[in-house]
Amino acid sequence: MTQCFHCSLPTPEPVVFFATVDGIDQPMCCPGCKAVTEAIIAGGMDQYYQHRTEPGQQAFSVNQRLQDELSVYDRDEVQADFVQTLNSSENVQCRQASLLIEGITCAACIWLLENHIGSMAGVERVSVNLSTHEAQITWHPDQVPLSVLLLEIHKIGYKAFPWRAERQEALLKKENRQYIRRLAVAGIGAMQVMMYAVALYSGAISNDMADMYRDLIRYTSALVATPIVFFAAAPIFKAAWRDLKVKHLSMDVPVSLAIGGAYLASLWATYKGHGEVYFDSVSMFTFFLLTGRYLEVRARHATARSAMALTHLLPVSCLKKIDRQFIRVPVSDLQPDDIVRVLPGDAIPADGLLISGHSSVNESMLTGEYMPIDKQPGDRLLCGSINTDNAIEIRVSHVGQETRMAGIVNLLQRAQQEKPAIARVADHVARWFVGAVLIVASVVYWVWSGIAPEDAFWITLSVLVVTCPCALSLATPAALTAATGYLHKLGLLITRGHVLEGLNKIDHIVFDKTGTLTRGELSLAEVMPVPGSQYSSDGLLDIASALEAHSEHPIAKAFAANNPLPAEQVCSYIGQGLEGVVEGVQYRIGRPDFACPENTPVYPDSPGQWLLLAADQQPLCWFRISDSLRPEATQTIAQLKAMGKKVTLLSGDVESVVQQMAQQVGIEQWHSGVSPDEKLAFTRQLQQQGEKVLMLGDGINDVPVLAGADISFAMGNASDLARTSADAVLISSNLEKLAEAFQLARRTRRIIHQNLGWSLAYNLVALPLAAMGMIAPWMAAIGMASSSLIVVGNALRLSRYKVARSPARQPSMQPARGAV
Repeated sequence: MTQCFHCSLPTPEPVVFFATVDGIDQPMCCPGCKAVTEAIIAGGMDQYYQHRTEPGQQAFSVNQRLQDELSVYDRDEVQADFVQTLNSSENVQCRQASLLIEGITCAACIWLLENHIGSMAGVERVSVNLSTHEAQITWHPDQVPLSVLLLEIHKIGYKAFPWRAERQEALLKKENRQYIRRLAVAGIGAMQVMMYAVALYSGAISNDMADMYRDLIRYTSALVATPIVFFAAAPIFKAAWRDLKVKHLSMDVPVSLAIGGAYLASLWATYKGHGEVYFDSVSMFTFFLLTGRYLEVRARHATARSAMALTHLLPVSCLKKIDRQFIRVPVSDLQPDDIVRVLPGDAIPADGLLISGHSSVNESMLTGEYMPIDKQPGDRLLCGSINTDNAIEIRVSHVGQETRMAGIVNLLQRAQQEKPAIARVADHVARWFVGAVLIVASVVYWVWSGIAPEDAFWITLSVLVVTCPCALSLATPAALTAATGYLHKLGLLITRGHVLEGLNKIDHIVFDKTGTLTRGELSLAEVMPVPGSQYSSDGLLDIASALEAHSEHPIAKAFAANNPLPAEQVCSYIGQGLEGVVEGVQYRIGRPDFACPENTPVYPDSPGQWLLLAADQQPLCWFRISDSLRPEATQTIAQLKAMGKKVTLLSGDVESVVQQMAQQVGIEQWHSGVSPDEKLAFTRQLQQQGEKVLMLGDGINDVPVLAGADISFAMGNASDLARTSADAVLISSNLEKLAEAFQLARRTRRIIHQNLGWSLAYNLVALPLAAMGMIAPWMAAIGMASSSLIVVGNALRLSRYKVARSPARQPSMQPARGAV
């Protein structure tokens, strides 16, 4: 029977469809497979057929109906749930879609998808995760619509769906079930074979077992070991064959040689009736190896589920106000400015403002702080947090991918797509190590062939098994995965893969002031009219409130309690102040050199943050704004300095305020009146001096320096742009987490060094012993698996790591426009 070259299904007789591959006409079962094959060849992706380890999915002819169905995904309202708009240079719109790909069977599928879709015009980046089958596609919608990308994925034999948490969970559960089945087969089989092996060994020692019973036990052992080799160990053989095809050495190569060689040699000995059999070694080796890998998969799944746990917080329905009545509707129907009632115990369905009622809200899944936060009218509420006390009404401000929860999920997914440099180095070392092991094994076999030919194979087998670099490759990713998951539980979200290893190299930490060292909860402390002013204090305050009513800066909230006058033509100058017209007069409020650039007055003698209100270059009134210091700031600075870190405070605020703040928290080096460009220049200067810089900020004006620092942390109440630009987010807005991150990074490095040291020491000791014939294959299997389990167990200690924590007041979740 002729099989289709693309999907391996039977072709109709006689064969009607053919496609030319490498100059040979290959049979095709249908026009769809023919079109897929020709598309792959025409796109220069013919290496796919050389590297694949599984046949492709059966294709189909792309018709107008499919195109019409996929065109629905070009609509903005449909993309809202799985597409986000990214900030791109030169004002070019760029979007990123999260998709789940059906039909992926091996690494060659990943290679084909990334290269085929990535080569299309308008596509910037394609990243496909083999473990989760998740694809991140970044493209320009003005150059190519999403439906065309989905159509191309269908054309090459795969199906793409919008990412959904339930789909992701189904894939993880499927992978977990597969591992459990293979592990169960290997475990139960290994126990049975070991029982038979004990009988064989006892008979060999006493030399009184009849040949017929010995052969029966051997054949039974072979029967039990066969499903272990062909089912439980099947992924290992497939991975080794794939790696050899692409000329890549991995740990699966020597493992496959060891398992396959021992199994075939044991079958031969069983058939011939003489020689040793090692079905017990094969079974135990496979079981121990799968146990170590299953622990690794469980750790990886835990990190993936940390993102999905956030999406599960979103309720399915909510009470929406329609025609003065609250009617239960799907959450997907919500739009900005809708009024929603949230009952006690219910999850808040979208980001919004509390407009009626007061209650306590549990934001622990979003911020890491377990204590409920008291909310009053005017406070901001986050999607996914739990209303604990009273029924409240909120006005929706952000829905879908615009919510804070969606942003955290996207950042966490981005972190999972990246691989730290130290992990890449470990993988590189493992490849060289595998090559060296294969060479050593060949030499050992050659030497023992001349000394004791009957023992050469088994000694070589022991060398291959005992030196398997599983522990070496698990040493780094297991530790990084455990540490990242633990930090997320604490309220610190790592969004870049280099953060944990990079923290150990940081020399200098640069802090922003407003919203970072302080809460950003500003209040009006004093109103001081300029001597000779014709206005009353209340009148001046009304004018200032009129201007600040048009601003979202934290300072504007200090004036919110007053009844502002109508203001027109209000313009905001970042880091300087506001300008606008009130009752026909042009006013400015902000820094003195902004309000009165030609007639700048001297600051009042009283310490504090002062704003100046002026009209026509004439100063009218001073306003003193107070901001509360974060209660954990002083202790955190002391801890960082005790670690040997240099600390600097950069702020755009006036000198007196910055100096007072620096003295209060114990920072000796500080700079006031610093613009965003000057912050970046200061960071560049430190880097040119050889220092590694960590920047901590929260506002839009901190974005350049956040992007320019070696590592950047954004506060949980930071602007969306600042959180996107940062390498990590303090979603709890608790500065203690920064010191804890340094402690955990140091401990993570120590764990990694312990794991690598153990792996190398184990191999250096075990290899000579195995080469001298002192380690049997079954002993080698136990040693190799135990080495991997020790590495994983040592790494998992990070998930239970405890750090000293001091009590801190709950942080404000109000967004800040930036520092002043």
